[in-house]
Amino acid sequence: MQERHSRASHKRRFVRPASDNDPHKKLHWFATLAASGSGARKARYLRPEKSPSQLTIVLLDTSASTLGCNGLADAKGALLQLATETYLKRESLCLMTFGNERIETLLHPQRAPKNIEPVLNNIHAGGGTPLRKALLQVRDFVARQSAHYERCKLYVFTDGRSTESLHNIHLDCDVMVVDTEAAAVKLGMGKILAQHLHGDYIHLQSLST
Repeated sequence: MQERHSRASHKRRFVRPASDNDPHKKLHWFATLAASGSGARKARYLRPEKSPSQLTIVLLDTSASTLGCNGLADAKGALLQLATETYLKRESLCLMTFGNERIETLLHPQRAPKNIEPVLNNIHAGGGTPLRKALLQVRDFVARQSAHYERCKLYVFTDGRSTESLHNIHLDCDVMVVDTEAAAVKLGMGKILAQHLHGDYIHLQSLST
């Protein structure tokens, strides 16, 4: 069985001739020798390991304003569902939080875990909302991940309540703002945030109906 698996893996890594200008190429000696035996003189190279097609990035607002009316708890419930779907699709997940004037990465890019509840249970809210700083950090993060993933999608779970400027923030990925505002008197800042980011918008309550 092990021999069969080895042969299958070996076969999957045969590729057509690569460009001589590729700095990351690795010579496949066996394939090259086999090709030369059949009269072909072009070198063969190993195929780079294929990266997951999509990275799902979650940016979760953990500022004090999310404590009212179970805003943070409901966001965690929706995030749990999103993480489960990401796991079933065998895609990667990254989880960042912003609150109490700091940004934290709780889950670095990796295959979405089967059960993310232990991570979510350790998330607590408080303090101010460093929204602009968080978005700028995500912008730089997405730029770095483009070499590893074909596509990044960002979900921003927030009530949007921040006094910081949202101008000139351009994110090179698909964006979905999930509005967690649960107060009786709604300010609608989440919808404004989605407009600034040229992203899609949905209210958290719509996900549970």
